[in-house]
Parts: sequence; C-alpha cells; structure tokens
Amino acid sequence: MPREDTFSGVITYCCMCGNPVGDDRPKKAITCSKECSDRRKKWRLSKLHASRCLYCLMPSSLAERSRYKRWRRWEQMNPPPEAELSPEELKKRGPKPKPEPVIVSHTDPKTSPFDTIEDTDEPPND
Repeated sequence: MPREDTFSGVITYCCMCGNPVGDDRPKKAITCSKECSDRRKKWRLSKLHASRCLYCLMPSSLAERSRYKRWRRWEQMNPPPEAELSPEELKKRGPKPKPEPVIVSHTDPKTSPFDTIEDTDEPPND
C-alpha cells in the first residue's frame, strides 16, 4: 500500500523506478525497495567517479580525462621495448641505467607528443 503524507495527502514515488513507496520503507525513503536503493547508490557512486579521481579524489575535468585518454592511446601505439621481453630476460639485463637529465629553457614552447594525437574516444586502429 502506498504511503501517504498525513498533512497533504501526497503519495511518495520511487526516484528510480516510479513505483509508489510502500509503508514498510523508512519514513523519509525515496526508493521503493532495497534493489532500487542499491541501484541509486551505484548511480551516485558512478556520478562521483565521473567527476573526481578515484585515487586522490581531486576534481578532474573533461579536458584532463581527454588528455589522459590521448596519452594512453599513444602509449598503446608506442610500447616500450621492455614490454616485449620476458621476465627472465629482464632479470638478465639488470637494472635500467639512470636517464640523463634534460635541460629545458623557459623560452622553448612546451610541447609533447600527445598534442599531435587526435582527441577522439575511438580505440586506436591496429
């Protein structure tokens, strides 16, 4: 039986499926069942994860996520040579040498190989 507000006669409906909220639910419930409540929690979490970094919880914008996708796409198209070696071969090679420091003057424009990759959501063609 749908629950009615005693003062105005308003029937409360579920925010997920639109069915009336029953009398067996808590007084301020906005979902009709445990399943709808779980779906709402998952939806709210997915909305949070779409706007914040999962690891540091700092805000992330669409531009940041787009740049990250371009970087991942570039990384998949240009894997490092170590990715093709087996773990045994990597152990035989020993530790990696430290890279030489790169000095960048402040007058050079800051560019990266990621800026040349198109900004699309399609996976790279193999």
